[in-house]
Amino acid sequence: MAAPQRTLKVLERNWGMVDNALNGLDDANLSRIPAEGCNSIAWINWHMYRVLDTFVNARFQGKPQIWISDNWYQKFGMT
Repeated sequence: MAAPQRTLKVLERNWGMVDNALNGLDDANLSRIPAEGCNSIAWINWHMYRVLDTFVNARFQGKPQIWISDNWYQKFGMT
């Protein structure tokens, strides 16, 4: 198996585990900050997807990040 296929397989497996972990959590659980200095589950999930977007699109494929090309940063008011 070539490196891109292995990478994709690992990412799919890992994101499947994330999906399973998030299954059934409501907005209150996702946005809860468990202690001072900690991040919410929602923020950690958002951050993981941003890192994935950066690596897969920008670094591996040489394409713009979806966050930028689809104007998601503007939709979230992060201009």
